[in-house]
Amino acid sequence: MLNHKTRLAVALCSALLALPAAAAEPLGSSWADVTKMPDFFTGNWQSVTSFLDNPTNTPLTPQAQAYISGFKPVVDIPFAGANCKTPGMPIVQRLGSPLKFFYEPGMIAIYIENSSMTRFIKLNAKHPEQPNPTFLGDSIGRFEGDTLVVESISFDDILFQYGDLPGQGRGPFVLPPEAIYGPHGPNLRMVERIRLLDKDTLEDQLTIFDDTVWKEPYVSKPVQIFKRNRGAAGIPAEWVCNTGNILAFDPAQNKTISEDPAEVLKRLKASEKH
Repeated sequence: MLNHKTRLAVALCSALLALPAAAAEPLGSSWADVTKMPDFFTGNWQSVTSFLDNPTNTPLTPQAQAYISGFKPVVDIPFAGANCKTPGMPIVQRLGSPLKFFYEPGMIAIYIENSSMTRFIKLNAKHPEQPNPTFLGDSIGRFEGDTLVVESISFDDILFQYGDLPGQGRGPFVLPPEAIYGPHGPNLRMVERIRLLDKDTLEDQLTIFDDTVWKEPYVSKPVQIFKRNRGAAGIPAEWVCNTGNILAFDPAQNKTISEDPAEVLKRLKASEKH
């Protein structure tokens, strides 16, 4: 027969076993979690995909169609001038220079070399009730298996690609005149799914939700692909727009190129006269 102390111990153990297991902390909660994440952090990531989207059949709203009908590149692309205004997301991540990922518990940061800007993605968090509009948006992220899912809202007066001007080809890399850029509505939301395809290839799938521009979610294609630079090539560099330091990688030529913004404007103005 069990004595009183033994019965008490058995009862206590049974009670503890009946308790629900404590919920595991989500990935991205501690420094140790970096060893469990996909290795986004070694070196940097060079885009090898055109920053222009392919033509799309996503239906536009009447408001967006009206905007396109009156579009003029020189007037309507404010970042095409000498003031170096950033286009914001998603274009700024696609302009040919590398991205560098950093981690601390509760956050992943992405340094964007072509603008010397840094995105801050809060992990396992919520958007503030009244976020301040910014060019990069307010971003929260979570891991779904090996995929980092990032949702961004609250954008400033950024522009993004609506489509292509009919009859014009895929032209010069910097500020090509065939792309149509336009404003967004108040509820613009971007969702990225970022993952490694292999140890040196990163994929960023983007879906944009904006009911003032499209009648259904816009899936950006081609999917953006980045290749890892290691060693000395993986060290972030400085980029200062208003000094003329605008080197960028052109996937079509498979090399880094530079184009003077003043020459870009001359070309755009000449194209508008025809």
